[in-house]
Amino acid sequence: MSACVPLAFLQLKHHPRRLLIAVAGIAMSALGILCQMGFEDSLFRSATRLFQELDADLVLISPQYQFMVLPAAFTERRLYQSLSVAGVKSIASLRIGVAPFRNPVTHVDRNVYIVGVPKNARVFATPDWQRGIGALEQPDEVLFDARSRPEFGPVAALFREGGLRSEIARRSVRIVGLFEMGASFSADGTAITTEEGFARLFPSRASGLIDIGLIHLEPGARAEAVLEDLRAVLPDDVLVMTHDELNRREQAYWRGTTPAGFIFKTVLIVSLIVGCVSVYQILSSDVAENLRQYSTLKAIGYADGYFVRLTFEKAWLLTSMAYPIGFLLAGIVYLSATYLTLVPLVMTTMRVLGVYALLLAAAFIAGFVAMNRLRRSDPTELF
Repeated sequence: MSACVPLAFLQLKHHPRRLLIAVAGIAMSALGILCQMGFEDSLFRSATRLFQELDADLVLISPQYQFMVLPAAFTERRLYQSLSVAGVKSIASLRIGVAPFRNPVTHVDRNVYIVGVPKNARVFATPDWQRGIGALEQPDEVLFDARSRPEFGPVAALFREGGLRSEIARRSVRIVGLFEMGASFSADGTAITTEEGFARLFPSRASGLIDIGLIHLEPGARAEAVLEDLRAVLPDDVLVMTHDELNRREQAYWRGTTPAGFIFKTVLIVSLIVGCVSVYQILSSDVAENLRQYSTLKAIGYADGYFVRLTFEKAWLLTSMAYPIGFLLAGIVYLSATYLTLVPLVMTTMRVLGVYALLLAAAFIAGFVAMNRLRRSDPTELF
């Protein structure tokens, strides 16, 4: 292989302009795929960010539940009924709503995601979040996400300077603590309050209705067995599932129901096609220009495998030259998007290696197709 690499490189650089165009095309393909995967991962990661923080072994939701911003309420009696099942240790309830939050500086309203939680129950797995609930003593007190969108105002800075009051749903609230979660594609900002505070902000909401029920099991209890017992005991107006199943259900909504999933898949396919076309064009042109020389080599005994190996080496060189450029551009996009949207984009090692392997495989396929003309050629017909 090492003896063929110089020949492959010399043939590629013989046409600098064509080489530059091919490298640019593959780099743009790498950029598109890396960004598509980054945005898709960020979407699904942020969509379940709140649920990932919940401290629960099993959860209850309504069969009409769609996704976190449009949950469906069910009676809290079902959650209390679950206490009768062996293996269930404790329960907690979540109430979810959306209400306008008034920017304390500009006084412009913007919808914020409201989570109502019981004051003396296990709700969040993160200790700081759980301790924050203890700071909520009055119904008009809330915790606010310090990493919410800047359109809500400099809430974190104003809070650290001293007491901060604002309005949610046209009711005065006092921010008594901060937590860090970050904006998502479905919620620009989040506030946490107690059940009493939630009832104050949503007075038309029936007090006996909840959106998500959290179930904690006794140490040593088998989640699968308790899950089956709960499904047998509870009516079909609630769904019982594990914590992980809730996260997967939320992600499935974004993948299959919203246009986002289709758009991400389309971008990936188009980007991959761009890379294939770029490699095919330069390799096909190379075969066409050197067809007589290649045919002469075939006539004196060189097998097709030699030319296939030479073409694959060109495909590897093109991909290896272009991919670092696409990777650097994608890194800039990741940093810029994270800064502008406050939705973190994470470049993982598996993604970096996986995209390179994907582009390399696509380049090999394009190179194999480009060799068709040479494989079909008859040296006696070219002279």
